[in-house]
Amino acid sequence: MGLEHLRELLIRLARPILRQGASLAYGGNWKETEDNFTYDLLRLISAEQEDNSAGGAETDLQIGILYNHSAWPHYLDISRTIEARWVNACRIVRVTQQMAGFADKDIATDVDFENKTPRAIFNAAVTLSAMRHLMMRGTSINIPGVSAPEIIPPVIARILLGGRLDGFSGFLPGLFEETLVTLESERPVYILGGFGGAAETLASVVLTSGSERPKELTASWLAGHNPSLDELRKNAGNFSMPAMVKSTESSLDTLFNFLNDARTNPSRVLRTGLSDEDTRELMRTRNVTTAVNLVRNGLVETKKLPPLPA
Repeated sequence: MGLEHLRELLIRLARPILRQGASLAYGGNWKETEDNFTYDLLRLISAEQEDNSAGGAETDLQIGILYNHSAWPHYLDISRTIEARWVNACRIVRVTQQMAGFADKDIATDVDFENKTPRAIFNAAVTLSAMRHLMMRGTSINIPGVSAPEIIPPVIARILLGGRLDGFSGFLPGLFEETLVTLESERPVYILGGFGGAAETLASVVLTSGSERPKELTASWLAGHNPSLDELRKNAGNFSMPAMVKSTESSLDTLFNFLNDARTNPSRVLRTGLSDEDTRELMRTRNVTTAVNLVRNGLVETKKLPPLPA
């Protein structure tokens, strides 16, 4: 599917969730590139807030916001001006190297990252993984001028759409790791595999009979398509790996075991709140309306989202 198809599906998924008062979590960056949806979500939230305000007393919807989790060093691109501009629509959650479990002596500097030193590249990858784990547990952030920190809630369900299998900067493709931490946390996972990308690879495992493991879920295949991954795996032996983060091989083994179990009973393993038949349909459909309706039905069942007003 093209990016415009993904963008349309993203907006149609997000809008009813926001109107039900639920918030979104998205780990996208703040660069206005074609394949980054951060600003699409921000513009959607702002438009929904504006429409809600224009409704006056007749409108009492509580519009959700965006929680943007950003790991070091990616949050260095977020200026205070950008943050202030979107303060009513977004909370930025900066995940530091210390939060990832690094001791002070192992902290890399911003200059180290600019110079692409092995320590900085390694720390950045570990912090990215730690961010995805922290998203499932929740955290808090300090707001200037506010005495008490703001509580950032944990992710309670994951919707998987698109995703890259190459060009990633961590130990796993982002969508693979997000799937793994959500399954380990025993929270619902909705895989929209019919729209391509890494989500299609995950869905194909569940939809295929037998116990065969696709090559995309092996460290050797991923390293062959991501030269930087080999360097990261070497550095994992040279540097101390925080306990929160597992090796590529171990993570892929655990992820495949989950998906293999889901082959016979996908609704139970993925906790979709749908029937097995509907869960499989969600993973294979290329129809935007069908995908949106199935995700919504699952969230209503598992998270008891209230019905939307007429």
